[in-house]
Amino acid sequence: MYVLASHGNYSKETLSSCEMITGKLNDFQIVSFKDPMGIDDVVKKYQGLYEKNNDDFFYIICDIKSGTPANSALIFKGTHKKVRVFSGLSFGLVLSIATGTPIENALEENKKFLVEIDPSDPHKATTKKQIARKESPKKMPGKDPIINVRIDARLIHGQVATMWTSSLSASRIMVIDDSIVKSNVQKMTLKTAVPGGVHLSILTTDGAARRIKENQYAGQRVFIIVRNPAVLSKLTDDGVKLKEINVGNISMKQGARQVAKSVAVTEEDVKTFNDLNSKGINLYHQMVPNDKKQNFMTLLDKGE
Repeated sequence: MYVLASHGNYSKETLSSCEMITGKLNDFQIVSFKDPMGIDDVVKKYQGLYEKNNDDFFYIICDIKSGTPANSALIFKGTHKKVRVFSGLSFGLVLSIATGTPIENALEENKKFLVEIDPSDPHKATTKKQIARKESPKKMPGKDPIINVRIDARLIHGQVATMWTSSLSASRIMVIDDSIVKSNVQKMTLKTAVPGGVHLSILTTDGAARRIKENQYAGQRVFIIVRNPAVLSKLTDDGVKLKEINVGNISMKQGARQVAKSVAVTEEDVKTFNDLNSKGINLYHQMVPNDKKQNFMTLLDKGE
């Protein structure tokens, strides 16, 4: 089975366009990632298709390398070793495969765009343009190394890897999550998704607090990303000073209510945000750098 996975309807429209030429393609399926879906939702989509698969192969072809569809596919691959994951979905590629071109030949024909993503094989996980020397960050004596703090359930995905990291000129992404530290699959997925030339730290809350307070990142530009506000509440309780928090993305879950296109909160989340707000931290919502900042506490009140 070939699974075409993308942000929005790109995979659906690509397959539809191809079938105008080939007719119905029964061994092709689609996964469309849309707000307010999260990584777990996409993994479940892959699992559902995998259970229905009658072919002796299961190839997931994603739109971009570091996006949520690809990151979710790598997590799924972690427990399904025969699954192969690619990025570079295009009409030409799908048509080529649909008309009988073996995937290995399609890889060669589309090598400028199509890349196999395999965290265990660095030659498959990167392209020449993405291999960058880890240069020492420019020193900024006396400046707070934390340049941005973002809550994002998807962690390092398309918007973060291609837009935020560049816009912020971040030299290091710091993912703080007690459970991910224990998961080799999720750690490898994050290492694959991080942009070339940017350092990555994956830390527990206690470990991050200790290192930040010890000023281990002096002179760097650190972009902190967490999956939920509770991590930041504990971080501040441990003595880390935060000026602002961007509530970018919290996936929909049972008992949550949507307060922004990409943010759904539970009552426990609301209590945590009120606690952070009471500490004098400015909470705002901004999906991408070009968006205008919105006061997040105002969004919470409107969403009541």
